[in-house]
Amino acid sequence: MTNFQLSRELISASSFLRAHRAVEDSKRELYNRLLGHFPSTVAKALTLKTLNICLAKYHFHARSTIVQSRPFGLLADPSNMCQLACPGCVHSPGPKKQKLFDWPKGTLSEDRFFKMLKLYGPTAIGVHFFNYGEPLLNLNTPKYIRQAKSYLLRTSVSTSLSVRRFDPEAYVESGLDFMHLSIDGATQPVYERFRRKGNLDLVFDNLRKLVETRRKLRRCLPLLSWNFLAFEHNAHEIPQARRLARKIGVNEFRVSTPFGMNWDDPGIRPAAVRPSVQRFDPLFVLKLFLYGNAKPTSVDTEMIEGAFERPWNEDGASDAGPSPGHTCHWLYKNTVMDATGRIMPCCAAPGRDKNLVFGTLEDSGGDPFNTEFYREARSFFSTGTRVSDGSPYCTQCELDHTAAAIGGTEIRQYFRAADRVFFDRHSLSVLSGW
Repeated sequence: MTNFQLSRELISASSFLRAHRAVEDSKRELYNRLLGHFPSTVAKALTLKTLNICLAKYHFHARSTIVQSRPFGLLADPSNMCQLACPGCVHSPGPKKQKLFDWPKGTLSEDRFFKMLKLYGPTAIGVHFFNYGEPLLNLNTPKYIRQAKSYLLRTSVSTSLSVRRFDPEAYVESGLDFMHLSIDGATQPVYERFRRKGNLDLVFDNLRKLVETRRKLRRCLPLLSWNFLAFEHNAHEIPQARRLARKIGVNEFRVSTPFGMNWDDPGIRPAAVRPSVQRFDPLFVLKLFLYGNAKPTSVDTEMIEGAFERPWNEDGASDAGPSPGHTCHWLYKNTVMDATGRIMPCCAAPGRDKNLVFGTLEDSGGDPFNTEFYREARSFFSTGTRVSDGSPYCTQCELDHTAAAIGGTEIRQYFRAADRVFFDRHSLSVLSGW
């Protein structure tokens, strides 16, 4: 059964039991086909990840309230803390003083991250090690990256690089695929208008060490993307920052439009600058499709093969439609965990008026992706009915519901990097086009 045939059968299935049967019936056939391209454990992992996306696609179209697919995109904050105090962030002094956000301090423990990987690693395709904290403040972050790579996950980190303790060799050796560098200025006075408490000399020193370590170890990873948020106060430094980025040796320079900060600091205003990307590396696209491929240095054989032998649970899934209305992609594609183990549906921050903590990794009864709040949020988008005043914030959310952090683009990149022949254009379209 091809990916297209499987997807068509899943979408046309009249019930979850039929969808479940289609997934289970195709597991061995898909595995045997992949076995001609990959070692056994890698083939099993790719089978699980492919079928999980197809099952998630079924649940999404059926508007299922309870799902048996797992989130294929993970966001895990290694640290809930940050040494900076940027306007508009949970760490900004204004929101902290007003207690607008519910964001406790904490550091992600090895045990907690291992539990997340055990649950979702075999079926997920990627993990972002960032949300609101500075991941480099957790000295175990390189270890977590290596563990994620053993499940064939693509990995990325977003950092200010304004940290005193930084081990560039640990990050290069970890197998990290992508590092986003948040640097919004070329001189200290301009940079610190937004990146408050940040030290630009320290940032550049760490960045040069990272580039030099990557060169010395003869690695092309992690790919380095300098991300410049364009504000009225720093837009004039974009050309200078771009020249610095090229000289230091990052792979690309990206200018982005930030969210408005008026509610926190009216003096920080987005600039009327067109977003742009400039790649300095002529092999960037090739490296983009090579990073995170299915050829890791080590694989967690026990966990992957154990997950492969377990069937998807056919009990408890529900169908609410299909509904002609829209729903939130986050609720079927990704999940978020902060450093304290709290489970959240998206990258928005919980607060006094934002009930976004859907449970914890420890007390979720073994299924963090189907807590009561998850079920209520999915049901709301399908029926438009709120259950109670304590309903999750999703029932009043006005943010974009049509995309998730790890979605269609990341699916295409992941499977194309695994094998461009086996996962051809048509297969990639089937897996990512929803």
